[in-house]
Amino acid sequence: WNSVTSTTLFSKQVSETITAVEKSHSLYAWFRDSVGGTSTQTSASIIYDSTAPGTTSVSINDEDASTTNTVVSLTISASDSVGVTSYYTSETNSDPTTTDSGWNSVTSSTSYSATVDFTLTSATAAGNHSRTVYVWFKDVAGNVSVSASDEITLVVTDTTAPTNPSISINSGASLAT
Repeated sequence: WNSVTSTTLFSKQVSETITAVEKSHSLYAWFRDSVGGTSTQTSASIIYDSTAPGTTSVSINDEDASTTNTVVSLTISASDSVGVTSYYTSETNSDPTTTDSGWNSVTSSTSYSATVDFTLTSATAAGNHSRTVYVWFKDVAGNVSVSASDEITLVVTDTTAPTNPSISINSGASLAT
């Protein structure tokens, strides 16, 4: 028990050291009045987490070497001792900030994995176009992982739309019965 000057309303900021173990830490307090009555327990919790998610991975279309479709399927995964809470996907390898709008929230999990759709940038010319997809993960404390990446070749065989379209109803007849 720590003694304080008796008062009807008490508030004090105190320091407490928690162990440097990445988890949720709970602190408890009780109060006792001048005649020995003890309050019910009160508590507060804080999460200690200083390590970004690790064991990150991404696979495009189950490791296919190429695709003709710009919409691909990403298999992503990461782990974190406290919990992965979101992921960020991009074709740009610049690290996202914790406040970028592209973060996708997920239910917190210490071992996260999912399959998600991603749209590759299209190509304006026919041919084989290399595309790299990067993924980052964020944990409950806002720590951002290093990126994981995978590459696929986008095969474009035709970029020219049909020209001179026409339609004929009943061989051009103007009336029908």
